[in-house]
Order: sequence, then C-alpha cells, then structure tokens
Amino acid sequence: MDENRVQNYLNLIQQLLNCPSGEEPEILQANSDLLDLEFLQVCEAVAAQLAEAGNENEANFLRNLASQLGEFLGFTSDAGNEVENNSLNDYLTFLQLLVQTEVENFGGDSRHIYGVLQANLDKLNLNFIPVLQQTMTGFLGGIDNPEEAEGYAALIENIGIKISEFPRGRRADNLEIAIAAYEIVLSVRTVENNPEKWAQTQNNLANAYLYRIRGDRGENLESAIAFYTNALTVRTREAFPQQWATTQNNLAIAYRNRIRGDRGENLESAIAFYTNALTVYTPEAFPHR
Repeated sequence: MDENRVQNYLNLIQQLLNCPSGEEPEILQANSDLLDLEFLQVCEAVAAQLAEAGNENEANFLRNLASQLGEFLGFTSDAGNEVENNSLNDYLTFLQLLVQTEVENFGGDSRHIYGVLQANLDKLNLNFIPVLQQTMTGFLGGIDNPEEAEGYAALIENIGIKISEFPRGRRADNLEIAIAAYEIVLSVRTVENNPEKWAQTQNNLANAYLYRIRGDRGENLESAIAFYTNALTVRTREAFPQQWATTQNNLAIAYRNRIRGDRGENLESAIAFYTNALTVYTPEAFPHR
C-alpha cells in the first residue's frame, strides 16, 4: 500500500473513533475517495491492535464498520459464507474441529481457532447456527456432572468470543453465531449455580447485541441494556470492582447510542454510568484505559 494513503486511512479511522455518535455517515461521505478494499483491511488491522490493547469497544466499532462498508461496497472476497453447497456433515465436522482446537488450546490466544475459521469461511454463516444449537444443547443436556457441564460451557463461550472477534468473514453472521453460543451456555450456567460466570455471559451477550448488525437497532440496544443490567446484579462494585466498572462503561455506550426513550435522559444516564466507571478506572490504577 502507498504510505501516504495508509496514513490517510489511519487519519480517517481516528476521526471516526473520536467523532460524536451519528456523525460517521457524514465523515465517510466526505472521505468517499478512501473507501476501498485496502481501507477495510486497515480497519481490520487497527481493530486487532485495539483488541490486543484491551480497547474492545473501539475494536468492535471498527469491525462493524468494516463489515457494513464491505457489504455496501460489494466486497465479498472473504464472505465465502455465501456458499450453499455444504452438507450437514460438513458443518458437524467444522464444529468438531472448533471444539477439538479449543480443547487443545484452552485459555490460549486466538491464533489456532482463527486458523480453523479462516480455512472454513464457507461454513461460517447462519446455516451453522442450528447445527451448533442442536448439537451442543443436546450434548450439554446429557452431562450429569455439573462441573463437567460447566467446563464444556466455558469452552463454548470461548469459541463464541473468538468468533465474535474474528476479523474475517461476514461480521453480521459472526455476531449471530456468538449470540447463539452464549445462549447455549446459559442453558446450563445459571445465576444460582455459577453467579460470576453467569454475569460474564450476560455481559458477553450484551456486547454482542450492542454491536449487532441484524435485527432492529433499537431492539438490539434495549436487549444490550437488559443484559448489562442483569450482569450488574452480580457484578457489584464491592464484589467485582473492575468488572463492575467495565459493565458501567458498556452501559454508558448503550445509553449514549440508545434510540428509544428521551434523548436528553439517555445522555444523562450515559454520563452517570461513565462517571461510575471512573471511580474505579482512575489514572493511578488504570492509566491506559
């Protein structure tokens, strides 16, 4: 890529990250000459860097932006998930490979799973969801040992997280698959039997709905708010201060972007949640947040 053009891409990305919500279309229109496949690739690279640094909200914003722009501009080079020729056995084999890879690398980085996803882009689509749901729900339902069931639930959740963060394929489909994975986890993980992990899954579901592309945007944001609120019934400031602050920050983003309700009241709520988060995210404790 031309170095000057790459710098222009980076400047545009920074402008989009810093602009008030709702101004993105105007900025993109003013820079339409930069909207090409290389720009989407730079967005994905920057998103990966942001995620590695712990800036998941900005990373997800860029991933969603790249996905939507890619569809709008007609770039389908890595949306091989249009293929309809896969059999049920193909999807089952794909699922088995994902589970096996996660078992072998549980708690590790995403490179191994990403390799499997990259090699199976044609199966990373909405057709994979019923296979995932039926197979894993049935499997978990047949486990009598609660600890073993929780172990597999954690594995499924990790797969969902990594698919939601995967920078290739169709972002809209990846988020739908992640949502399905989290819902499977909640079929065995309850607030009674594992409150901390239950709250974690509620927060992950909220994150997915916050950035969801399919469905009604207003309803998605309401769902995100509901799941974040659920998480806060366990993630209290006293018991889990850092997780509480993270969820407070995420709730602020949801209210800042909220479509329903009074706009002024939503912004006041967002300010209150951001302020709450800053009682934990102090310059001394978290200088890079």
